[in-house]
Amino acid sequence: MNQQPSFDPWTSGTRAYRAALILGMAVTFLGIIAVIAASLTDSTVLRNTGLGLIGAGILSHLTGIGLRRRQAAQILRDRKNQGR
Repeated sequence: MNQQPSFDPWTSGTRAYRAALILGMAVTFLGIIAVIAASLTDSTVLRNTGLGLIGAGILSHLTGIGLRRRQAAQILRDRKNQGR
């Protein structure tokens, strides 16, 4: 039986993909905490830092999506070539 790779992103994703997602979630979480803390203390610096962290987290997630898309395209190319 021919075992084909799964399209489950987490179990079949690359290490870089998983790292980008975890980093993105962690940085976004820290950004949310910083923005909440800034609202309680009226700290402009903390607010700007929090917003920057949230932006970095989103960029990390987008990077993960790009990495997974590239991997999925490679899987599809491999499947197509195996069928020949």
